[in-house]
Order: sequence, then C-alpha cells, then structure tokens
Amino acid sequence: MAKFETLEIRKGERVRVIRRFSNSMRMTYRFTAEPVFDGGKLSGIVEVAGSNWVFPKAITLQDLKPDNAVDKGVWDTFYSVYVTPDYPVKITIEKSRVANLLPMLMIALVVAVLASSFFLARMN
Repeated sequence: MAKFETLEIRKGERVRVIRRFSNSMRMTYRFTAEPVFDGGKLSGIVEVAGSNWVFPKAITLQDLKPDNAVDKGVWDTFYSVYVTPDYPVKITIEKSRVANLLPMLMIALVVAVLASSFFLARMN
C-alpha cells in the first residue's frame, strides 16, 4: 500500500521534496501541489538537480502545477527536487517502494544466475 508524505511550504521558501541516491534505474516521481488556504493561488518553481558526478547535467526548472512529474535518468547518481512556491502550498508525495521492487528483484535474479553459471563452468 502506498504511503504519502505531506509538506507545507511557506511563500518563497526553497524546500527539497525528493532526494535520491542512484539505483541506476529511470524513474518518474510524481507529487501534487495545492494552496494551503482556500481560494489561494498556485504558482512557483520546481527545480530538478540531477547528477554532477559522472556526467554533468544542468539544473532544469519547471512551473509548479497541481500535478507534477519529474524524471530521474540512469546517470543521475545524486538526484534532488526542490520546490519554491510564490504562495504557501501543501505538497503531497507518494512514497511507494513496492513499484520498484519487482524490477530490482529481476535484475538481482539475472545477476545471481549469471554468477552461478560462471562459477559452475569454472568448476568443470
């Protein structure tokens, strides 16, 4: 079952909403934004900072919207997403690791099978 994390961010405050160390898999992270106050406005900047370790990558900026999606590439070793709203907002991020579990288990299984084959071949 998915878990959600909700953050309230003040006007003009720059807050990291996503922070990941690479799992070497492409990922799309999604989060929602809504005004804190009824009838409030929604505007601001989403700043995506990918890896500067292996391959330099420029920071990208997106407008803050009700539904936001940011992509992490394979080479994004250190990955962070910051939100700076023009008005107070509430950010809700889905925290689900189950969606990523199956691909990682499949990769681990393939590596284990290849390693076993290699060692068995050397023993004969």
